[in-house]
Amino acid sequence: MDIITNFFEKWLILLNFNTNIIHNTALIILYLRLLYLPIKMIYILAKKRNEETEPSSIIKIFKKLIIILFFNFLLGSALLKFLQPNYLINWMPTGWRSDYILLAVIAALVILLLFIFIPRQIYQLKKKEQTLGKMFFKFSSFLITVFFVFSCLLWGFSGLFAPKRIELESPVVLFDLKGKPISVVKISKTTPNGTENGITTNSKGFLISAIDLHTGKKLWSRISTWQEYLIGETSEGLLVLNNKKKTLYFIDPKTGKKQADEKDFLHKFPVLADNLSYMYTDYSIKGPNKVYLYGLDGRYFKLNLATNEIKEDPSYADKIRTLPVGWDERVAGVEKRSDKIKKLYPELMGVRLVESKPVEKQLIVYQKKRNDNRQTLALLDLTKRDLIWEQLLDAPLENATTSLEVFADTKFVYAWTGRYQYKINKETGKVVYQYDYKLGK
Repeated sequence: MDIITNFFEKWLILLNFNTNIIHNTALIILYLRLLYLPIKMIYILAKKRNEETEPSSIIKIFKKLIIILFFNFLLGSALLKFLQPNYLINWMPTGWRSDYILLAVIAALVILLLFIFIPRQIYQLKKKEQTLGKMFFKFSSFLITVFFVFSCLLWGFSGLFAPKRIELESPVVLFDLKGKPISVVKISKTTPNGTENGITTNSKGFLISAIDLHTGKKLWSRISTWQEYLIGETSEGLLVLNNKKKTLYFIDPKTGKKQADEKDFLHKFPVLADNLSYMYTDYSIKGPNKVYLYGLDGRYFKLNLATNEIKEDPSYADKIRTLPVGWDERVAGVEKRSDKIKKLYPELMGVRLVESKPVEKQLIVYQKKRNDNRQTLALLDLTKRDLIWEQLLDAPLENATTSLEVFADTKFVYAWTGRYQYKINKETGKVVYQYDYKLGK
């Protein structure tokens, strides 16, 4: 019952005027159309009455009007739905290769239909087989029909070929771009495309996307590939490795376009010729100008991108190694605070600290149920043993292996779950925005 009530409430909202000019214009046209049809029927009935038409004929006209009104109302409601911003966004490229292909096919079909339709209408106008007004009406109807049909296609394609998994494929890279905090991350999208010998086969797409952390708006995105690795931000740009093509390059953090390649890199560091690895585990960035790498000859190097200096030292291995080799005070402190939280809040499962430093109000992520791989972000007051707020991070259930990245500053918490990126008010727990990497908005 609630589902039906919710459906009709949304439908009534759709039929009300709002601040959207496109919506209001379409709604006015719909209402004028629905008013025009009964007036036209009254005119026809008056004409039939003068001709002493049988009552059965009038009843047929009335029934026909009811059907036409109902059909126009449903069609108009559907068009209003497709004109909403969250549906119109389907006509914009999201960055994924499959979306570019689909939109290119639709554009080609629309152009082909226009090349067939327009010359025919002009020919009929020249032959005086129709008036200019009738041609304009037919052209408007043609455009509405094309928009409706292809909007249905885009909506159906989005639902039918919905990705099974959208996952993080790289650590989140954070940097400032002219005073604006930016996040860049590589995302993968896995979509089922059939079954072979009883086994489901999938296609996989990859995307590197940059988002303004303050506003949640996309700055750029670029199609990526399976063995392309996003390493991090340097003074030369975002360092990217391509293990399949055996090359490295730097992309412009402002546009996402390639701005320097391996040839430029080796011109500055010729000693690394034929000695570059293309595995992400062999690199570490410790600042805009400081890059550590593990060469193919087994030696460890430190590169200064500002001065083009290169040094070799076996001790640089500790800069590249990502796993802790021993127990230190920081790790012991995190473990101690984790144990304290588990004792204070025994009902919370899989607790992980977001902030490593000791604070009275601790940000954590945890699981509500053992069989639910989704994570809940929460702020705890350890002095009062109080859960201040919690927010379920809406990673789809099928993303069982999706990793979670969380970053916090003084006012906000940012979380990446694969498909979604969140900005959450640190004090209240309210979601400021939820960016969808599938839709690109």
